[in-house]
Amino acid sequence: MFARRETLAGTAAAGATLFLACAAALPAAAETTVEATYAATLAGFPVGSGTLTFDAASNGDWRAAVDAQVRGLATIVANRTASASASCRAGPKAMLSKDYALRIEGGAEPNRVDIDFAGANVKAVSATELHFPGWDRRIPLLPEHKKGVIDPLAAFVLPLAPGQDAMAQANCDHTAKVFDGRVRYDLRMTYGARMEVQGKQGYSGPALVCAVAYRPIAGYRPLSPAEEKFERNLEFSIWFVPAGDARMMIPYKVVVGTPVGLLQVYAHSFTVKGTQTAEDTTASIPTKKR
Repeated sequence: MFARRETLAGTAAAGATLFLACAAALPAAAETTVEATYAATLAGFPVGSGTLTFDAASNGDWRAAVDAQVRGLATIVANRTASASASCRAGPKAMLSKDYALRIEGGAEPNRVDIDFAGANVKAVSATELHFPGWDRRIPLLPEHKKGVIDPLAAFVLPLAPGQDAMAQANCDHTAKVFDGRVRYDLRMTYGARMEVQGKQGYSGPALVCAVAYRPIAGYRPLSPAEEKFERNLEFSIWFVPAGDARMMIPYKVVVGTPVGLLQVYAHSFTVKGTQTAEDTTASIPTKKR
């Protein structure tokens, strides 16, 4: 939804506004489904909206579909639509990506990415060539940078082992090694806080807030000293909540600092359906007080 920069702000904004997606047939019928609508604000002004459908099966396979588009005053600068898809499997401690696709339309040039995975390695990748300032100075991407990685959307899902407390601080403590088709980077998550979601219609419960640190590895353009200073002090956090009865957690809210203010992507509604769910639940998340 926003002009892409190979920096933490750019990567996180892209991941936040498109976040979470998978779209491939599950081997078994989905046992848990989450349907949500999201709103995005930048410095308090509406800039985007999106919808998410997240399906999970008992064997750990999951899929989701998301569509997002620019809203409000942001349409003056860029009128874009975006969709992302992937298929993934959640293990007890890690995600395994199967395939990933990204489509962003409405910019000066199309932005399309397709990746196929074999286990934890990239099997094939296709990405349109982008022409941003400094793109020709990017750090070389080598074959080893495509090994032991996941897609950028799988990084926004936390797997839970059977019997594991969803709000355990240790759930945050891991590093996601991500390849997005052009750039290899790490997202290091650490425990931030436990917040309460107070929904007016049904769902009320805890959210696990993970602080996120971005570290580029390869495929990115070198930053200027001023950009590096900004990146080091940039706020980036994800509010995770359980995806119904599935042993996974997904974002309810994402907060990213940008040069013009906080970008916040939050669930306007959040409905869970499942074989073990007594009734659908819908909730709105409050903005964290600062």
